[in-house]
Amino acid sequence: MAKPRDSSGFTMMEMMLILTIVSIILSISVPHLPVYRQHDLADEIENISYVFQGAQMNALAKQESYTVFMEYNNQSITVRDKTRTVISHYELHACRLEDFGMKQFSYRPSGDTSAFGTVYLSCGEKNVKFIFQILKGRFRIEQ
Repeated sequence: MAKPRDSSGFTMMEMMLILTIVSIILSISVPHLPVYRQHDLADEIENISYVFQGAQMNALAKQESYTVFMEYNNQSITVRDKTRTVISHYELHACRLEDFGMKQFSYRPSGDTSAFGTVYLSCGEKNVKFIFQILKGRFRIEQ
């Protein structure tokens, strides 16, 4: 004797209809995600700031001098220790170093800078300045 089938499941058409309705609801309700820009201006300025702060932190932690070079020919910032070994290197993407600013400066073991001056960047239509003070290795960013 054949056993009667239990028809408590969904058919293929019902499943396809439910999936279609759910996908339409999700596509309407989920906000559009912002477009990720790989080399955004704000990220570039923040990364440059981290390079400077990292050089100062290394000078304080290791009690050594670190020199920061603005390399205009290849648009990068390089940090070297007293043996001229590269500690960090950052290539600019969204901004461009202007060659009328500071070319180099050093962080002393105390964290102070050896010079005061300005690093000029042109970032599209925006000009950005990193202005360094000679004491305590502080800098400020003007946009």
